[in-house]
Amino acid sequence: MSEAYQAHPLTSHTADMTYPLVQMMQVDMSFDHWRAFVGRYCLPVGDCEKVPGTGRKSDADQILWQRQRGIIVISNERGYIHGLFSYYVRDDMKDGLVLHVDNVMAVEIVAGAYVLDAMRDAMTRLAQVHKCANVYVSIGELDGRLRDYFAKAGFVPSKVRYCAPATPKISA
Repeated sequence: MSEAYQAHPLTSHTADMTYPLVQMMQVDMSFDHWRAFVGRYCLPVGDCEKVPGTGRKSDADQILWQRQRGIIVISNERGYIHGLFSYYVRDDMKDGLVLHVDNVMAVEIVAGAYVLDAMRDAMTRLAQVHKCANVYVSIGELDGRLRDYFAKAGFVPSKVRYCAPATPKISA
């Protein structure tokens, strides 16, 4: 069943197709906000997005996997989007090159972690392409399903992130 799901880099041709999944997972996200995020996150890579898909690994597909940041979508054999994540490669003082994964969204319509397995395979591919030493995955602290999946896949908590508004609140 996991072979039925494939990972592909998001392009301008597939960005609109992902919005229903994004809206289902982030109900307050507007279409315009999603398109703006995609525009900032998935920088174009020359003319490679203009090459039509042929069902086989093309040079354009290989180039898209080499982007320093982007969005990966997981689709089934019919092309329906079941998951996505954003990523960027950065240089860490301690670990060297690392792959940072964020905005993990997955809908499993059958029992099993097939979409998440396809995501994990895509993360491994990205880490290999970019010669990353580690993969960091950020998930919502309340998402127990994702926490359980990544823990079983060998991920451990590391470098806890804290979040605060850009304009600090005045202390009492």
